[in-house]
Amino acid sequence: MANTNKGVLIKKDSHIWMADVTLLLVALVWGSSYITAKTVLNHYEPFMFLFYRFFITIIIMLPFVWRNLREAPKETWITGIVLGLFLFAIFSFETWGIHYTTASNSAFIISLTLILTPLMEWMVNKKFTGYPFFIAVGLSVIGTGLLTLKDTFSFNMGDLLILGAASLRATQMTFTKKLTIGKTFDNSALTFIQLFIVAILSGMMNISFEHATLLEFPQSREFWLLTIYLALFCTIFAFYAQMVFIRKTSPSRVGLLMGMEPVFGAIFSVLIGGEYLSIMNWTGGLCIVAATFWGRHLLNRKI
Repeated sequence: MANTNKGVLIKKDSHIWMADVTLLLVALVWGSSYITAKTVLNHYEPFMFLFYRFFITIIIMLPFVWRNLREAPKETWITGIVLGLFLFAIFSFETWGIHYTTASNSAFIISLTLILTPLMEWMVNKKFTGYPFFIAVGLSVIGTGLLTLKDTFSFNMGDLLILGAASLRATQMTFTKKLTIGKTFDNSALTFIQLFIVAILSGMMNISFEHATLLEFPQSREFWLLTIYLALFCTIFAFYAQMVFIRKTSPSRVGLLMGMEPVFGAIFSVLIGGEYLSIMNWTGGLCIVAATFWGRHLLNRKI
C-alpha cells in the first residue's frame, strides 16, 4: 500500500514538473516574440506582417479543427466573431506599438493586463477585488513611469499603443466571461474562428491602408523564418500548451512561471536586439513584474 501511494506521488510530481517546465517554456517563447516581431517590423508593414502570421496559423490548424468547425453551432460562430474583433484590435495596437517603441518596453507594459483586468471587472461587473490590490496598481504605475523615463517623463506613441493593447486585453477577458459563462463551446473551433477573423481583417487593412496586394509575397528569408516561428511556437504551441498544462499545476505556480514573460522579453531585447536599459528602466520593469506577482497572489486567494 505504501509503495502504491509512493508511486502515485512520484507520478503526480512528474506531471507537475512537466507542467512547470512547459509553462516556463511558454513564457520563454512569448518573451522572445517581442524582439522577433520588432525585427520583422523594422522592414515590413504591421498589417502585412499580421496577415501572414495568422494566415499561416489558420492554414496549419485547419486540418485538425475542420470537423469541429462544421459541427459548431451558430452561437459558437457569433461568439468567435465578437472575440475575434477584440483580438484583432489587441494585435493591431500591440503590433503598431512594438513598431514605435522598444521590444523591452512592450514586454513589460503588456504585462499590466493582469492589473487592469480586475479594475475592468470592478467597473463592468461591480466586482471589487479589495483595497490591498491598489498596492499592485500603485506599484505598476511607478514601474511604468520608471520604465518609460528616457530624457523626459512623457510616453512615446508606441508605449501608449502597448498600454492600449493591455487595456483591450483586460476588456476582452472581462467580456469573454460574460459571453461564455454557463455555455459550452468547442475550444478549438472558437480559437480558430478568432484567429481567422484576425487574418481576414489584417489582410483587408493591409490592402486598404498599406496600399499593398496580398499576391506580392515578401522575398526575405528572414521574414518567413521569423513569421513561421511566431505562428508555430508563439501562437499554436503556446496557446495549446497553456490550455493543456495550466490545469496540472497550482494557480500560484502558474502566476510565477508566466510572470517571467516580460523578464525574458527584456533579456532577449538586450542580448539579441542590442537595446539598452538603464538601472532606472530595469527598476521600473521589475516593479511591474512585482506588481503582477502581488496581483496574482491576491486574486488566487479569492479563488
